[in-house]
Amino acid sequence: MGNNKREGLFLYGSLEYKDENGKTRKIQSPNSDYDLYIRDAVGQFHGIAADQWPESKTSNLTTGDHNSGWHFCKYPFYSDDDTEQMQSDYTEIRLAEVIYSLAECKFRKGQVDEAAKLLNSVRKRNYPQESWLRNLYAPEGQVQLTESELLDEWGREFFAESRRRIDLIRFGKFNTGSWWDKSADTDNHTEIFAITREVLNANHNLVQNPGYSK
Repeated sequence: MGNNKREGLFLYGSLEYKDENGKTRKIQSPNSDYDLYIRDAVGQFHGIAADQWPESKTSNLTTGDHNSGWHFCKYPFYSDDDTEQMQSDYTEIRLAEVIYSLAECKFRKGQVDEAAKLLNSVRKRNYPQESWLRNLYAPEGQVQLTESELLDEWGREFFAESRRRIDLIRFGKFNTGSWWDKSADTDNHTEIFAITREVLNANHNLVQNPGYSK
């Protein structure tokens, strides 16, 4: 990727760069003076060594620091002299999204084989030809295309492209799942956003969406 200057989708570990004098330095925390070592974990690591763990094992969305969690860089911020602009482009929609949308339509109409072939037309680029049989969807491969697998495939192909929320809502999974720091919701009112306070104050005829404070 990037003319062979960058590989992969994540930033992790120590992040090195060359300063104006050509000396190799490591990126530091923006709030402190310790070198970052980005880990696949969430906690208060601060400046401890890469092979050490903090005394407190509490791990949730409120206890992380700048070392916590790998950073995705599918659309990285390249160097730019203009501090007000981002040099790299950000994709709004890709051809693969059109193909996957058509595949989902066919899947929901019961045309599973046709949906699978459409998905495979994109997936083939991810695997060497000799492994297509075990990685592509049937009938061209051995993987069975189910509704759950289709949702997973949306997530894999469009990771970090700001569409996971709408996919989960469309498949009825947005409020039902639980993970590391989240339990399943008691209802589905968050499928619709709240109306902001500024908008409500500007028009008293508006009523807040169900489930949100008025």
